[in-house]
Amino acid sequence: MERKYNPISRNKAVGIILCIMALIGFFIVIYRIAAYQFEYDAQFTPVDYGAFNVLSYFTIQSNFACCCYFLICALAIFGNKGAEKIAFNPNVRLLLTLYVIVAGLTYNAGFPLKMTQPWTFDTTWHAFISFLQIYFHIVMPIAVILLLIFPFTNERVTKKAVLLSGIYPLAYSIFSMIRGPLVTPTYYPYPFYNPEFIWTTFMKDKPLNMAGAYGLIAVLLVFGISLFIGICAIIALVHNKRVKTKITA
Repeated sequence: MERKYNPISRNKAVGIILCIMALIGFFIVIYRIAAYQFEYDAQFTPVDYGAFNVLSYFTIQSNFACCCYFLICALAIFGNKGAEKIAFNPNVRLLLTLYVIVAGLTYNAGFPLKMTQPWTFDTTWHAFISFLQIYFHIVMPIAVILLLIFPFTNERVTKKAVLLSGIYPLAYSIFSMIRGPLVTPTYYPYPFYNPEFIWTTFMKDKPLNMAGAYGLIAVLLVFGISLFIGICAIIALVHNKRVKTKITA
């Protein structure tokens, strides 16, 4: 199929906006590491034990990758042919859209469940952390949804990309569970990777059974990866329909 371009793929204003969003994202991560402050809050887990542990969060990894993608998109919009290979690849956009949206949905779903820490602006540090959460869990998901609605080219995402969408979250989950008990102090980026948390959540006061706890995690992991693939399939369907009606019609 001959590649056809949406006018947005040559819109310099869009390129500038994407570049600015990428730079803001980079600044947030760098400042979060450089100006790290330890705080303990028994109500919310996990406890953040170090400056660089922020890099172990799925949200940070997926959004940082998306910021890199936004920067590459900006370069492509301004005419860099090499950048077009990544920027205008619908499968790359599909996967990044999926991961950023899932991170945002998970975070925002935690508010009614009282598992997500409320935003506070009483100090400079708290205001920054709240801005970080808002930017990566609300602003960035909205941005990738807009790019989904206005595709760069007429190229469609493939079924293979949808099926492969579960590889990164699976690898991330396995790494997080292995790393958790090996570091000192024990650290899990999310409580559902902690066997003690899972066992207590489902089995209440029963004595801890590590094999049983990891069995529960395995079931949750299968469900979670299936959910990733299911959401990815929906995103792919929306993208391909937008391509058909927006560009090829």
